[in-house]
This record gives sequence, C-alpha cells and structure tokens, in this order.
Amino acid sequence: MKVSRPAVSQHLKVLKSAGLVLVQVDGARRLYGIDPNGIETLKEWLDGFWDTTLEAFKRAAEQEQARSEN
Repeated sequence: MKVSRPAVSQHLKVLKSAGLVLVQVDGARRLYGIDPNGIETLKEWLDGFWDTTLEAFKRAAEQEQARSEN
C-alpha cells in the first residue's frame, strides 16, 4: 500500500500533537522519533482502560453465570 507524503505528514502532525513523537529539525528535514514520556502516558492509560474493561467483563460473566444457575 502506497501512502502519499502529505498523508504521512498529516499523521506525523497528529502524533506530535498527541505527544507521541518528537521532532528534530535538520536543515530542510524533520527527523521524527518516539517520545518515551508520551508512550508511557499512553501505556498507563491503556493499562487503566483494560483494567476497567476486564473488571466489567468479569462482572457481566458472573451475572450471566448466576442467571443460568437459577
């Protein structure tokens, strides 16, 4: 799949605004790299998201099991 340069630029702009990448200007070039702080923040959010989601799934499964036993 080919991706145009403007599409890549747009995606990198979004990642930068989200704090997930850092930009280093080198003349006319822009060099992008991962921002470890942004990735850690994302990881923490995902961990919390999954904890909440899995707990809700557990409750729903337990309720369903209780219904089927009655």
